[in-house]
Amino acid sequence: MPKAIIFNPHDDDGILGMGGTLIQFLEKDWEVMYIQMTDGRHGSNEIPPQKLKIIREKESKKEREFLGIEKFYNFDIEDGTLGKINKKKRDKIIKKLIKLIENFKPNIVFLPGKTEDHVDHRATYQIGREVVQRSKLKPLEVYYFNWFFPFLKQDPGPIERILRIPIDKQWEKKKRAIQLHASQEKRGRYSQLIEGLNTYLSLIYSHYRKKTCNKAEVLAIYKLNKNYELFVKSLREVDDITEVFHGRKSERILA
Repeated sequence: MPKAIIFNPHDDDGILGMGGTLIQFLEKDWEVMYIQMTDGRHGSNEIPPQKLKIIREKESKKEREFLGIEKFYNFDIEDGTLGKINKKKRDKIIKKLIKLIENFKPNIVFLPGKTEDHVDHRATYQIGREVVQRSKLKPLEVYYFNWFFPFLKQDPGPIERILRIPIDKQWEKKKRAIQLHASQEKRGRYSQLIEGLNTYLSLIYSHYRKKTCNKAEVLAIYKLNKNYELFVKSLREVDDITEVFHGRKSERILA
């Protein structure tokens, strides 16, 4: 059985950024582990932090049960502080993560991308990259994004391949899973936000704006290895958009 680990800076990030892809993996009987880095306690202006932490733990459990994800580990670090932890605590987390990865033996590890704007997302990327690089295993390293602001940060880090994954058939299930995070749905209307984002991605990252799907996710791959073919075969459809061109085809002007 193929295996994947998804690093979640907060409890809802994986389903927001790559939920349609995740659902396709689960449909192909992949075993998935969620690793959650922070407790999400500061994700509301109305609910007190300690109360919200408990609420979000329950919402996270509902999502995992809905999707059928049994493997889960939560580092429970205070929301917003992952990038500020001291070296001793950081080293302890990295050692624990290396152990988790080497015991689970994933074919693929999904991380938030380097260009994410939230401090916990950037810290998760940095920690996750170090863990994968130091691990004895060589899983495929894949990046997803949530709160990417392209006019603020443009350096995506080392990337060999960018893929667009159509998720029309998975959208309703993804939307339902997002809505299970009720405290965040009420505050941020995330299902509406992500519906707009996935619709935008389906068009802006299509070759010459061909409308082959209504909703899509975009993932980036650090470096191809033997697990890449397994990854692609687990998807209903995938488009290589590493080079997307603007204007006249013959001129091949990179967008």
